[in-house]
Amino acid sequence: MAKAQKVLVTVDGSDNAIRALKFALSATPPDSPLFVLYVQAPVPRSRVVSDALIREHYGRQEEAALKSARKFLTRTKANAKVEVCIGEPAPTILEYARKKKCTQIVMGNHGHGTLAGLFLGSVAMKVVQLSEIPVTLVK
Repeated sequence: MAKAQKVLVTVDGSDNAIRALKFALSATPPDSPLFVLYVQAPVPRSRVVSDALIREHYGRQEEAALKSARKFLTRTKANAKVEVCIGEPAPTILEYARKKKCTQIVMGNHGHGTLAGLFLGSVAMKVVQLSEIPVTLVK
C-alpha cells in the first residue's frame, strides 16, 4: 500500500501562491492531509513599539496573506488545515514540514529569474536547497 501524502503549501497572498494551492489540490488525492502555511517574518522588538502594535501588525499581514487562500479553500470545499507561524520563512517552513511529517512542499515562485534569485536569496530557493523532501515550485 502506498504511503499517504501529506502536502504542505505555503501562501503569502500572491497570485503565485494561489496557483501553488490549486496545483496541490489537483495533484493530491482528496483524502490526503493538506497543510496551508503562512509564515510571518518576526517584527524586531523595540522600546517604542508596543505589544499591541505588534499584534495589530501581525493581524493585518496575516489577513492580507490568507484572504485569497481562505476564499479559495472555502469555494473548493478543500479539507485543509490553515496555520500561521512567526519566524524566518525558510527555516520555519522546513521545521513545520518536519513536525507534520509532510511528504512534499508546494510553493509559489515569484519568478525573479536566475540572476535575481542568486542575489535576492529567495525563500523558495532556500527551501529547495535545504529540504529533505521534494519541493515543487509553481509559477
